[in-house]
Amino acid sequence: MKRSAFVTRIWFCAFALLFSLIDLIPVSPVSGQNYKRAFISPRAGMTHSTALPSASELHFVIGHRFGEIGGGFYEMFGLDLANIRLGFDYGFNDIFAAGFGRSSFGKTYDLFGKVAFLRQADDGSPLAFTGIGGWSVNTLKDVYAPGNDGISERSSFFLQLAVSRKQGAFSAQLSPLVFHNDLEIRTNKDLTLFAIPVTASIKFTRRMAFTVQYIPVFPQPSFFGHNPLSAGLDIDTGGHQFQLLFSNSTGLYEKAVLTDTEGDWTKGRIYFGFNLVRVFYLK
Repeated sequence: MKRSAFVTRIWFCAFALLFSLIDLIPVSPVSGQNYKRAFISPRAGMTHSTALPSASELHFVIGHRFGEIGGGFYEMFGLDLANIRLGFDYGFNDIFAAGFGRSSFGKTYDLFGKVAFLRQADDGSPLAFTGIGGWSVNTLKDVYAPGNDGISERSSFFLQLAVSRKQGAFSAQLSPLVFHNDLEIRTNKDLTLFAIPVTASIKFTRRMAFTVQYIPVFPQPSFFGHNPLSAGLDIDTGGHQFQLLFSNSTGLYEKAVLTDTEGDWTKGRIYFGFNLVRVFYLK
């Protein structure tokens, strides 16, 4: 598909532009303790937060989404079913992190990079700005038609700017993003979507917070289910970070969250899941 190949080149150029900006950002000598971290984890709800792993920090990330709670005892309220993602995130320095993972849904591999353009500080910016770019590829067999089953057609991309602010125990984040899929097999066309994840979190202890996230998606294609909505508990134990959440989405990467959310809170079609982050200090 000539058009898809052209769009793919455009997205790769956009990623290159995003990450080339790293060289333009000076590493501040101010200690990281002066920065206000809006969220416990580099992930908030179903998307990325403005937080990054610290320099030389390696995060082993286990994402798990069970089946529909309404399945009752027959499916043990969803525990018999599972969608899993295993991944690694690494902080190269105080302003750049990258990671990769593999999800059971779509047998999908994904890569991402995060750049902290600006961080909130009492004597500095009132907001934190983080740029995120990512790519994923579906590797399922016998799904794409012959001739349309190359890596270009199987790939999807996203670019996102996360903006957050922490005020006392309350934190909020707005994270507009653009998403592109070179070939959406349900329509046999390319697909471009926009979304504005809205996340709010309130800490009720030093290491625990309640987080809610809503992601309006537009335009909504014909096969679209529902806008993703999640609510959960974030826990930081020092060496581990836990996120326990209920959501109408089983997605663990951007494409799955934005285009495959089939649950419906109003009808009780919700799923329980968790993210577990094990932090390794390599320096």
